[in-house]
Formats: sequence, C-alpha cells, structure tokens
Amino acid sequence: MATTQLTAEEEQEKLMEQAKGVVNTEAFHMKRCLDNAKLMDALKHASNMISELRTSLLSPKTYYSLYMTVFDHLRHLEIYLYEEKHGKKMSELYELVQYAGNILPRLYLLATVGSVYIKSNEAPAKDVLRDLVEMCRGVQHPTRGLFLRNYLSEMTKDKLPDSGSPYEGKGGDVKDGLDFILLNFTEMNKLWVRMQHQGPVRDKERRENERLELRILVGKNLSRMSQLEGIDVAMYTESVLPRVLEQIINCKDRIAQQYLMEVLIQVFPDEFHLATLEQVLAACGQLLTGVDVKAIIVSLIDRLAQFAVKSPDTIPNEVDIFNTFFLHVGKVIDQRPNMEVHDVLSLEVSLLNLSLKCYPQKLEYVDKVIGFCVSYLSGLKSKETTDYTKPVAVKQIVNLLTVPIDNYKNVLTLLKISAYPQLQEYLSYTTRKKVSVDLVKNVIENGTIIGEPDQAEKFLALIQTLIEDSPDQPDRSDVDPEDFQEEQNMVASVVNMFDNDDPGKLYKIYLTARKAFIAGGQDRMKHTLFPLIFRALRLVTKIKDQRSDGTLTLDDDDWGKIGKKLFQFVHDTISQLKENKELCEWTLRLFLQASQSASYCDFETIAYEFITQAFTIYEEDIAESKQQFNALIIILSTLRTLSCFSDENNDTLVGKSAQYCKKLLKKPDQSRAASLVSHLFWITNTSSSSSSSQQQHKQERRDETRVFECLQMSLKIAGGIMDAGQKTNAFVEILNEYIYYLDTKCGTVPPSHIPTLIQLINTNLSAKEVDPNSPEIIAINTYYQNTLKYIQQKKESDSAYAHLSVQ
Repeated sequence: MATTQLTAEEEQEKLMEQAKGVVNTEAFHMKRCLDNAKLMDALKHASNMISELRTSLLSPKTYYSLYMTVFDHLRHLEIYLYEEKHGKKMSELYELVQYAGNILPRLYLLATVGSVYIKSNEAPAKDVLRDLVEMCRGVQHPTRGLFLRNYLSEMTKDKLPDSGSPYEGKGGDVKDGLDFILLNFTEMNKLWVRMQHQGPVRDKERRENERLELRILVGKNLSRMSQLEGIDVAMYTESVLPRVLEQIINCKDRIAQQYLMEVLIQVFPDEFHLATLEQVLAACGQLLTGVDVKAIIVSLIDRLAQFAVKSPDTIPNEVDIFNTFFLHVGKVIDQRPNMEVHDVLSLEVSLLNLSLKCYPQKLEYVDKVIGFCVSYLSGLKSKETTDYTKPVAVKQIVNLLTVPIDNYKNVLTLLKISAYPQLQEYLSYTTRKKVSVDLVKNVIENGTIIGEPDQAEKFLALIQTLIEDSPDQPDRSDVDPEDFQEEQNMVASVVNMFDNDDPGKLYKIYLTARKAFIAGGQDRMKHTLFPLIFRALRLVTKIKDQRSDGTLTLDDDDWGKIGKKLFQFVHDTISQLKENKELCEWTLRLFLQASQSASYCDFETIAYEFITQAFTIYEEDIAESKQQFNALIIILSTLRTLSCFSDENNDTLVGKSAQYCKKLLKKPDQSRAASLVSHLFWITNTSSSSSSSQQQHKQERRDETRVFECLQMSLKIAGGIMDAGQKTNAFVEILNEYIYYLDTKCGTVPPSHIPTLIQLINTNLSAKEVDPNSPEIIAINTYYQNTLKYIQQKKESDSAYAHLSVQ
C-alpha cells in the first residue's frame, strides 16, 4: 500500500506535536516532583524537557514555538527556586546543575538557576553574568545558540547592574551591565549571521526569510542597552556606539547591517544621535552595497527633524545638523554609483525637510539641496540615461519642488532659490504643468503680492508651462478644453496679485506680464490679457483720483506723460486681442471701456481714439444683425457717459451713431436704436453719473429739437414694420420714451402725442391678425398695461399729465 508523502508544513507540524508531547509530559513530572520537594528528580525531568530543544529538524519558526513552551514551563522552576523551599544554597545549586549530561540542558538550567542566584544576592551580579555569558559559547549551533542566548537575556533583564538598580554596588555598575549586553549581542549577531551560510545555495531565499523571522531576538539587545538608566551621552559616545557599529560593520552581512542600523536609530534617544551624528553617518558609508542606506539615513533625518520641531532649544548652536548630513549624504552617493535615482532624490527630499524644519530662515540650505539635485540630474542626462523619468523618481522631483511651496506659503521666497527653475526642466510637460498650477494656487490662496518687476518676470518664468506652448506638450486636440480654460483663468487671477504703490514699477510689471502673455498665443491671450487691461485702467483712474484729492503730487506735464503711457499700454494690449476676429465684440467693449476711463481722466484725444477704434470694429468685423444691434446699444450707452468731448467731436460721434441706426437690417432694431439716439441729445445734471460740478457742466446737453426728430424717426420706422406684434412692441417702447421726456420737461415732445400713441397701440392689439393668447402678445400687453398704470398714477400728482386720456 503506497504511503502519502507529507508536505513540508505537515512534516513540521508532526515533528512539533511529537516534541511538544515530550515537553509537556516531562514538564508535568517536573512540576509533580517540585510539589513533592524532589528537586533532583525535578531537575532531571527539566533536563529531559529542555533536551527537546536539541533538535535540528524544526524550522526556526516552529522551533520558536517549541522554545516558548519550554520557556513557560521553566518559569515554574525559577519561582520554586526563588521561594527556597528546597533548603539548598543557590551557590550549591549553581554548581550542581553544571553536571547535567548534555550542554544545552545544562546551560538552560544554569541560566535559570543563575538568575535566582543573582536575585538572592549570594554572589555579585557581575560575576554571575560574566560566567553565564561566557559559558553560553559552548553552544555554537546558530538556531540553538541564538535561542539559548535569548533565554539568558530574558532571565537576566531585570537583574542587571545599573544606576538605581538593587544590584548596583557590590554587584557591579552600569558598565558591567553594558558589557554583559554587548557581549551577548555580539555573539547572538554572529550566530544569526551564520544561519545564512548553512545549507545549499538553492535555499538562500528561504534562509533569508527564516532569519528575518528571528531578527527581533538580536534587536532586543540594543533595546535593552537603551533602557539602562546609567548610560549618558558621554558613555554612549565613547563605549556603546563604537562597539555596536564595529560589530554591525564587521559582520559583513546585508540583512544584519540593514536591520541593526534601523534598530540603533529607533531605540536610542535623539540627544544621543545628535552627539554622534558624524560617527553614525560615517558608518553608513561603510555598509555593504546591498544595504538600503537611503532608508537608514532618511529615518535618522526624519527623526531629528521632528525632534528639532518639538525641542528647538535642545539643539546646540555648534551642531550644524544640515551640513553634517549634506556632507555625508554626498559621500554615500559618491561611494555608491549604482544607487537608484529615486533613492538619491529621496535622500535629498529628507534633507530638504530637515532644512525647512530646523533652519527655516536659511534659504541657502534649500538652494544647496536643489542645486545638488540639478547637478546630479544633469550628470545623468549627459550620460543619456532616462532613469530620472521613471514614476518613482519623478515623484521625488515633484516633492523637491512642492515641499518648499507648502512650507513657505510665499512664492516670493521660492524666487530666491536660483536652482528652482532648473529643476523643473527634468519633468515632463504634464508634471511641470501640475507644479505650475500649485505655484499659481499658492499665490492666489495666500494673497501673495508680487510688487517688483523682477519678481514678476521670475514668477512668470516659473509657470511658463501654463502661459506659452512647449515643444513637448501634447497635441491641442488631446487637451480637455475645460481644464485648459480653468488653468488660464487661474493665471488671469494672478494679475490681480500684481501691485505696487509706485506707478512706474507697476507699469513695468504690466509690461512684463503682457510680453509673457502675448507669447502664449491667441488661445491664452483671450483669458490672460483681459484682467491686465482692467488693472491698467484701474491704475490710471487711481492716479487721477489721488492727484485730485491731494494724496499724490503731480504737475500737469508728469500726469500727462503717465496717463498717455498707460492708455497707450491699454490700446496696444487691446489691439493684440483685436487680431482674433472671434473676439470682436469683446474688443469693442474693451475700447469703449477704455474710452470711459480716458474721458474720466480728461484725455479727450485718447478717448476719441478709443471710440474710433470701437467704430472701426463695428464697421469691419461685426456683420451679424443681432450682434450689430447689441454692439450699437453699447456704443450709444457709452457715448452718453462720456463727458470730455468738445461739441464738434461730440456731434461727429453722435452723427456717426445715428447713421449706424439707419443701416441696421431689421426695422424693429432701427426703431429702437433711433429712439435711443435721442438720449444723446438730452443729458441733464440729474442724469449725470459724474460727481464733480465741472463734469456735470460738460455733460449738460438739452437739444429738444433733435430729441423730437429722433422720436419722430423712430415712429416713422415703427409704422413700417409688417409684423403686428413687433410693431405694437415698438409703439409701446416709443410711448415710454415720450413719458420719459415728459417727466424730464423736454418741451418739444408734446403731451398730445401720447393719447394718439395709446389709441394706435389699442388698435394694433385689437387687430384680427393678433393672437391675444400668444406669449409674445401677452408680454407686450403686460408691458403696455404697466405703462398705462404709471400714467394714471402720474395724473394724480403731476399737472403735465392732467389732460391725458388713457382710454
């Protein structure tokens, strides 16, 4: 009958069950003998129980489970011996157990009795500890020896001579406790390393995994050392660290060096690391090439950075943590030419964090780190390697760029870092754009004022990816239009952050910004030039106001030069947008807006030029009927607000506008425009938007004849409209114009025309072709009825309406 082959795990379980069965049986007999005060028999059973640990068949993980079972049972023996129910001196027992037949049981029993021996104070602790740690050399099998020494460490951890310990004095001092731990640590590390070299090469990976499972046994020794109260900075520097580092370096094992250096950094206080920074970093340079030195140094940097934040006063002035790290990190990188690019950059990111946390005012340290990275990446690029384009490396480059942004919250500080723009060059277009967006958001969210021309130039260079095309950018068809628009709107928002009390400097900033924005092409300019134009107009009107209220002293010549220069800037900037025919309506509006500002500042010639440009756009670029009407309405509204023109110029502009009204395609638009033109001939002080008496005087215009002519023309055009609804609507609008002029005392607009208009409207509304239920007619009738209500109300309060009939 064929037997079933057991798997490795099943084989281990079987062996474990067998061993545990023996251990539990012998432990049972040991405890019974102890209960019956048969110490010698108990020791015999204990020896048999411990003998199960002599096996070489169990894996380290399974062996550990068996070891813990034996450990728990031996605690009963220790308690019994300490309670002294056996009637023997501990020195006798200590001598007695040394006659056990096998060395492994002998040493386990010796460690058990020895711990009680120390506790009884029958012998100095230092002598017993020295004896025990030396005798453990008798077991050189890696696994058995490692667990034996761990047992010794566990049994004596509370019995070490130390400052304030009951075993201090005759039992020794902290140096004796330290020597014991160091010697045990050294031997355990040797055994742990030796595990790697047992068995065939094909099992190397399995042995490494097994070693990693047991690493805590070795690391506990360093933790015990750090818990000794008597160890101060001086002792750590002179006695502890050199011996630990010597063992770590000399063991020549990658796993051991990696783990022990990490434990060393974790368990000892930050003050100790500050005092021994040079030694630790120098040791990092001597580790094997396979050791992840980056993780070790980063761990140390991050820990000291946190310590500096929490306890800044505890760092001595003579200790320059940053430069010490920077020097040794550079050496480590030089010693390891094959070090991964992302590991190198990760080290520099940690250095950057250290600098920002410990030395936030020393911007030269940040520049030093970023400058090193630029030099390093430049070297890689010259070797034609693309390792720095891998995602893990790109992530670190982005960190180098964004960490200062998040820390300083002021982009002006970044502008002082000379190497910062160069580092951006090693990123892809998409990543550069993300960094640029972060920079823009930082300015907007923190309200950072960019007040110097060189600052504006440097900042715009930093966000160059957003404001102009790049050779490596994707095809425009692959870009999401909404994302593009959002990015450009953010750039446009930055314009509001340009400010300076000196108009000359602010003007230079605007020139710098315009030059950068124009380089971005029409797709970007339609977003970015608009705010620049309005900011320039705001600046010139602000100067005018300051000059008027006396807060700014400027003679007429200087004011004229400044004003003309700024308006020329506005004109040239709008002209850049004018080239984009899709923006014709917007550029017309901008020229009209500029004309209002020029009028406000009493620059008649400039205002006239802006209006002329608007007229040119209207004539040449706006062809669609609805667009023409809307544009003309804006032109008429703007002309009514302008107050700087002479009568001759005003008549020219108004006459030109009237011509435009006649050329509109649709009759309803012609009628409405003609009635609106009438307002250009009737401007009173009460309707003026200006605050100064001089401007009100300039705006005063009462040409009753021309008003009447415009209204008559509007009526005539309205009468020729064929659509009944549109005709009726035109009459209602003209009726309201009549009422306006009646209210403003325009003598040439006779009140007798109003009943005639009302009768005409009523006739049109009652015509057969008019559907009273159509939405258009309902809206017109509502408008008309409201007008009639107004007239009825005015009849009760205004004598001019007394003889009007609304029937």
